[in-house]
Amino acid sequence: DEEEDEDEDEEEDEKKRDEDDVSYAADGMDDWDDEDPDASFDGYEVHPGDWSPDDDESDDDDSLPPLSNILPPAARCVLLRGDGAKALMPHLRWEMQSLGFEPAVFGAFTASTRDATIARVASNVVEAHERHWRLSGDPGSPANAKEPTSPYAETPSSVALWATNTAWEGEEGWSPDDAVPVLNVVTDAATVPDPPPFGVGDYFREDATAIVALDGVVGESLRGALLDAVTEPGWDHATAASPPTPKWDRSTTDGINGKTEEDSEEDPDGEVRIGLQSGSYGTFRPAPGSWGLTESALADVASRPATATFLSRIAALYPDYHVRTMPADALEPDGVPGTSPGSSGRRIATAVANAAVYGDDFKWHLDADPAALPPSSPFAERYGTYVNRSVGRPLFVSALVYLNAAGWTADMNAETLVLDPGTGTGVFVRPAPGRVLLMDQDALHRVSTPSQGAGVPRYSLVLKLCFYPKHPEARPRLSRPEWGRPVNFGTARGLSSPFADDAESRA
Repeated sequence: DEEEDEDEDEEEDEKKRDEDDVSYAADGMDDWDDEDPDASFDGYEVHPGDWSPDDDESDDDDSLPPLSNILPPAARCVLLRGDGAKALMPHLRWEMQSLGFEPAVFGAFTASTRDATIARVASNVVEAHERHWRLSGDPGSPANAKEPTSPYAETPSSVALWATNTAWEGEEGWSPDDAVPVLNVVTDAATVPDPPPFGVGDYFREDATAIVALDGVVGESLRGALLDAVTEPGWDHATAASPPTPKWDRSTTDGINGKTEEDSEEDPDGEVRIGLQSGSYGTFRPAPGSWGLTESALADVASRPATATFLSRIAALYPDYHVRTMPADALEPDGVPGTSPGSSGRRIATAVANAAVYGDDFKWHLDADPAALPPSSPFAERYGTYVNRSVGRPLFVSALVYLNAAGWTADMNAETLVLDPGTGTGVFVRPAPGRVLLMDQDALHRVSTPSQGAGVPRYSLVLKLCFYPKHPEARPRLSRPEWGRPVNFGTARGLSSPFADDAESRA
C-alpha cells in the first residue's frame, strides 16, 4: 500500500511539473483543453506578445516581459510536444488551413528546449522558418547569418537582392535629396482589417493605396546602363521596332491575382470576365503575351551592378525600412515555384522588364496582394494574410523605372494608368528618362499601349520589393514626410460613383 501511495505521489508531482510548464503561457494565449495523460502530444498556439518571465517571479500583471521572451511581431506559432508531434504536424497544418485558421509557423519542442519557456521555443521556431525561407528583411539578422535550408531559397527568383551602394559612374554624388516628387497620391480607399503586431484582436482601419512618382533618382548614366542590361549594349533603341531576341519573348502576362484565360468565366460574346480579390473590375478580351525578358535573362538583369545601384537608391530614400526584393518562391503554396493558382506553371519573378509596343493589349492587374496569398505559403505562415500597409508587416512595393532616352513625346502614349475602382477614375504617369514610379503592389494598374506613331518599344524595369519596418509597431507608408502630404484622390477623398465598379472592402 505504501508503494502504491508513493507511485501516486510521483504521478501527482509529474502532473504538477507539467502544469507548471503549461503555466508559462501568458495572458492572451488561446485557451486549451486540460492535458490528457494518455495523449501522445500537447499543442499550444502562441501569438505575438505572448511571453513567460524567466527570472521575474513577481505576480504584477502590469510588468513588462523581458525582450528575449517576446515572440517576434506579426508571428503566429503552433507548438507540439510529444512522441507523436512530428508525425501529426503536416496533418494538423493541413486541417487548420482547410478550416480557415490563420496561417502559422509549426514547430515542436526538442530535448534541448525542454526546459525553455514557450515563447522562447516559439521564437526559435519562427527564426528557423525565416532562415529556411530567407524571409527576414534585415541582412544582418540571425536568420540571414546562416545558409538557408530551403531548396528554393537561393534560386534566381527568390534570392534576396540587398542594397549595396548608391554611387554610379558619373553619378557618384547622388543623394536622396536629389529625388524630386512629381506625383504623390493615395486612392482606392476601403475599410479593412487591421491586425496588431503584438497580441490578437479584431480591429479595422481606413486604408488607401499609394502612388509616388519621382524624378532625379536615376540619372542619365545609370539609366543607360539599365537599358543596356535589359536589351544589349549597342542595341538601336531609337529605331528598332522590337527588343532583341531570344533574350526577349512574347510570353509575359500581367494578370497576376486575376483569373487567367483558362480559369475565367466566358460570356456569350466570347469575352473573359476577370475577377480580382477586391471585386470584379470589368470585362476584358484575352490578348497574346507581351514582350518580356526570359527567366534566365531576368536573373542576369537582377544580378547586374546597375540593378543593385537602383535598389540601393530606393533603399536610401527609406531609411526607416530594410528594403529587399520580395521572397518570391515563399509566396507560393508550400514554397513550390510555379504552383500559384492561375500561374500556368510560371514562377513569381522579383524583377520584370517590359517592352510595350503598338498593338499590345494590357490588362488591369495587381502585382501582388499579401491578403490573397495562399495560406500554405511560407510567407503567409510567418506574417499571416494581411492587407498591405498593416502595422509591423512588410509593405509590398513595385519600383518601376522608365528607360527610354529623351524624346518620348506625349503623342507616343504608353503611360502607366492607376485605377480608383470606386469612382471609375484614376491617375496616370507619363514616361520620362529615368523617372521612377513607386506603387503599393495592390494598386490596380495597367500599361497604356504605345501609339502607332511611337514606332519603338517603351522600355521599363520593375523590381518587386518588400519594405520591412525597422520599428515593429510602425505602419509602413510609401509617402515620405519631406515630400509633403499626399493628395487624396477619388474614394480616398470620400467620392464615389454609382456607375463605377463595386469597390468592395479588401478584407
